[in-house]
Amino acid sequence: MRQFIKRILYCFIFFFTFLLLMYIIAFCVGKPELNKDRYIKLYDDQNKIFYQSVNNYSGQYVSIDDVSPYFLKAIVAIEDKRFYSHHGFDYVGISRAIKTNVLKRKTSQGASTITQQYARLLYLTNEKTWSRKVKEAFFTLQLETHLSKKEILEGYINNVYFGHGIYGIENASQYFYGKKAKELTLNEASMLAGVVNGPQYYSPILNKERAKQRQNLVLKAMYDNQMITQSILEATQKQTLNLASEHSLNENMSTYYYKDTVLEELEELGFYNNQYLNKGLNIYTSFNSEYQNTLNDLIKEKKIQGDLQCAFTVANPKTNQLQALIGGKDYANSQYNRAIHASRQIGSTMKPFLYYLALENGFNPSTRFLCEPTTFKLSNNTTYSPANFHQKYAYQEITLAQAIAVSDNIFAVKTHLFLGTENLRDFLKSYGINAKNNASLALGTVNTNIYNLSNIYCNIASGGKYQHLYTIEKIVDHQGKTIYQHKNQRIQNLNKESCLILNQLLTGTFNKQFSTYLNATMENYQTKYTVACKTGSTDYDNLIVAYNPNILINGWVGYDDNRKIENSQEKVLAKELAIDFLNKEIKKESWYKLTSKLNAIAINPISGNIDETGIVYWFRKGTP
Repeated sequence: MRQFIKRILYCFIFFFTFLLLMYIIAFCVGKPELNKDRYIKLYDDQNKIFYQSVNNYSGQYVSIDDVSPYFLKAIVAIEDKRFYSHHGFDYVGISRAIKTNVLKRKTSQGASTITQQYARLLYLTNEKTWSRKVKEAFFTLQLETHLSKKEILEGYINNVYFGHGIYGIENASQYFYGKKAKELTLNEASMLAGVVNGPQYYSPILNKERAKQRQNLVLKAMYDNQMITQSILEATQKQTLNLASEHSLNENMSTYYYKDTVLEELEELGFYNNQYLNKGLNIYTSFNSEYQNTLNDLIKEKKIQGDLQCAFTVANPKTNQLQALIGGKDYANSQYNRAIHASRQIGSTMKPFLYYLALENGFNPSTRFLCEPTTFKLSNNTTYSPANFHQKYAYQEITLAQAIAVSDNIFAVKTHLFLGTENLRDFLKSYGINAKNNASLALGTVNTNIYNLSNIYCNIASGGKYQHLYTIEKIVDHQGKTIYQHKNQRIQNLNKESCLILNQLLTGTFNKQFSTYLNATMENYQTKYTVACKTGSTDYDNLIVAYNPNILINGWVGYDDNRKIENSQEKVLAKELAIDFLNKEIKKESWYKLTSKLNAIAINPISGNIDETGIVYWFRKGTP
């Protein structure tokens, strides 16, 4: 027993000696870099700033003297009640956490102080590794040995996250209550202090009941720490949350989805690290604020109800620049970027890829297949019986032109099997999309995001020239030195003539002359100027891609939880938004030009025979 006590004593001596040594080292290293000069500025295609941040966060930095005393007391009471007495680590809290976590074997309990949280916000991520914890401990000691408690608390409340894309107490006060931080009442301040522990869980906008429960906990902590009297506690607990009628900031939060996309690209390029960020970065992008605002306004006008979500990308096929992006209907309520992270089934937006391969293998707009209910016998001794929309069939031969216009499934599967199913699989693989080599692939039974889908369509819309979609044009450091410049690396990876023929074929989706046994898919959505278009729909997803040589929009509408889209109005939202956007943003006619290898020939839209009064399509010279 005596030996055990001696070992415990040695451990304590070692621990406190090590801790004292750490304090001395932290003091000798000097005042920590608070990164107040650390910034990111994003510029649009007109070299105007559309987003800027300090310390990675977009909150307005405010002096602690300009913050309500109620909030300062509330945040200390609930997050770190011994803040003014400890030196960075709450040993009482640590002991309690050890007792809870180890002895009682309950759910993990932490004991992070405000100083530790501030160190994490400034320098670290939330990864749960020992190396991160050691770094956090050292930065905590640096902050405590060189800054006053007032300075630490000021830095913390200006950097902490309140949910809905909001950082810092000033922005949070404006967003939730429409007032400055120094004007917050006890009722308002205690609610905001409660949100910090779980912004998504305790947000009063997302769940008022949980927010009120959390606020009561904050008020009780203030009472226990003798910051308010019992009468004030009880009176405040009876008050309603008193939120602002509208929740918005001066800045346009719809741009934040694009901002997040830029930062992901910045990381891929190797510049999203402290070596560059601490000195400030000026990032010049392809962002088109007019396109973004038009998209955002149209989505607001539609007043998309409930849990229904949407995502859109706008790109320039001539340059492969990503010019606008919507990752959801409201960034404040969901920061999940569906445009680049939501993997969804693409449906009939697959078909143009299949028909590009067909045009490369001798097909032309007049190529015919019989359209009738068909069961296909496959090489693996199984069968496949696809169906057309509403089980409608021509019961005669139809042309490739009509198959594209009405999105005929039988024609697509026959084409797919005729070419060999591996061809479409390999085509997708060349763009980084892994798909199964099966018959249903022709109908879009593969998942990807609309960013990747736009990337392939831009290749076709550009006449076969390819480079991956991008947002960053150049990066300039704080000294004005260009440390990155985008280089045009477009290559001709698809046949130009096949792309041009396909682009012309995709205009047929608007043409009512094709509406016989099935309707042309876009006959009810007309554009002012010539546009190529393809839609895709499943029970759970609605997609559209529409473009001319200068602009390409790709849209998706659906539910995050993959529930069925039942409402008929919801099923056409993607079409409406995309076409409304193009009608606002396409200012004049712009279409592709024939090359010396192509002829323009008018054909009967149904039979495919030459007809001077028919629809003009493009054929390779020498086509019979």
